[in-house]
Amino acid sequence: MKEQNRIETLVHSKFYPLFLFIVSFVFVTLFSRSTSFLYVFEGGDPAVFKQMGLAMLRGKILYVDYYDNKGCILYFIQALGLWLGGNFFILLMQAISLTITLMIWDKMLALYRNERDRLICLGIALVLLLCFYQDGDLTEEWCLSFVSYPLLVYFRSLKSGKSITSIEMFAIGLCFGIIAFIRVNNAAPFLGFIAYLWIQYLLHKDFKSFFKSLLFFILGSLVITGICVLYFYLKAGGYGVSEMVFATFLSNFDYIDSKVEKKYFLRVFYFLFLTLCIVQQIINSTKDKNTLIPTLISYGLFIITFGSRCFTHYLMALLPLLIILLMTLNFQSHQKYNKIITLTLAAIAVLFYLPIPIALTVNDLILKNDKYSVIYEDFHHCLEEIPLEERDSICNYNLLGNGSGLLFHEGLIQSNRLCFSNVAIKMPSLWKKNAEQVNPPKWILLSWNRRFSKNDAAFILNYYDLYCDFPFDRVYLKKPKIGKYLHIYLYRRKDILPAPEGQ
Repeated sequence: MKEQNRIETLVHSKFYPLFLFIVSFVFVTLFSRSTSFLYVFEGGDPAVFKQMGLAMLRGKILYVDYYDNKGCILYFIQALGLWLGGNFFILLMQAISLTITLMIWDKMLALYRNERDRLICLGIALVLLLCFYQDGDLTEEWCLSFVSYPLLVYFRSLKSGKSITSIEMFAIGLCFGIIAFIRVNNAAPFLGFIAYLWIQYLLHKDFKSFFKSLLFFILGSLVITGICVLYFYLKAGGYGVSEMVFATFLSNFDYIDSKVEKKYFLRVFYFLFLTLCIVQQIINSTKDKNTLIPTLISYGLFIITFGSRCFTHYLMALLPLLIILLMTLNFQSHQKYNKIITLTLAAIAVLFYLPIPIALTVNDLILKNDKYSVIYEDFHHCLEEIPLEERDSICNYNLLGNGSGLLFHEGLIQSNRLCFSNVAIKMPSLWKKNAEQVNPPKWILLSWNRRFSKNDAAFILNYYDLYCDFPFDRVYLKKPKIGKYLHIYLYRRKDILPAPEGQ
């Protein structure tokens, strides 16, 4: 009883948001390896995002001078953090964002659970977040609060019996606009609920509510769209807008369809986890069509929009739907099935997804086996004689986030729509056919142990000279073979070599 009273006192205290902020700050500090001051790590997708933010601060035009296939709001966030003072301020914004997300989840859970169960559910949610978190600072993370708010509005309306107001629908439209200009796929977990709401209006022939709701949703979305379009129009006219639209939306179709080598068991666990979540939601919400049907639509939209690219961090986008599962989970009915599915889901999360982030944290934070500091030092020695202006034109051929992480402190990765990745880049055609749009890069950063085109390899050897090379080996744990084994090469174009002596 005393414990229950203490929990109730905490949850209803004016210091509860501060408590959630402290929890959030500790979480991102321990596990957001791409931004935390506890790690030297710079790599993965977050390094690419920070490169785009850095390019913006250096006066470059996003998508025109430097390219990545995510929405501009993500890069505005990176630029703001870097402008305020670097990784720590990005980390601080992550903590604030996670705090807001936890507060929204807590309000959702409060509609169905008591204070003690709310804290337990939030703890489970944080464990699941860690399972899918990877290096932190990812699109799914930044979208969580904007995905969760529409769900809170929906269930609050459902419980109170009051209709969603125009202002609330306008706010939901703002959320959709923000998500769309971070990564539009991440909106899938709440769009099923909005679609279901509109379908209900139409089925009941409440056309006034339908059009009013739709209008304010569109208005909210247009506010964000207008700001982003105006920014790029002022920067680069119609061309800047078209490049932004292509990168933010159209390139997603190519990205979903492009094949990524994934081991069979990764796909099995990914879709098994999704299937079990859906089955358990069906079991617990069979009699509640207002919860079950929109949830199933949202799961369907998620599967369609993310395709078969079963990256672990994609599951982070589903966390608001898992909060709904925690809200509605009832062990009193269908005890046998609920317990079996719950234990299986917990086993997948704890045994399959959780070991990697824990292993990385233990290795880099406790055992201090991270070799990045040595790698940075070696790489920066290679760049000492390269003029500063030329460090903004290094092509990251096939190192992806690792290449961006290496160069983050010294220059910018040259990239645009034609010169984006090892999927799109074809060096010979780039040289001959696209000279007006993209000059062949002066410098090329690549790993010979990664996939590359044989034509590109021949082209590089003919037109470029090796400038420096060094190993890029990161071994976290030998038995699970967690780690990367690469050898990095930096090539420079022959026509910028100094003339031979005596000439």
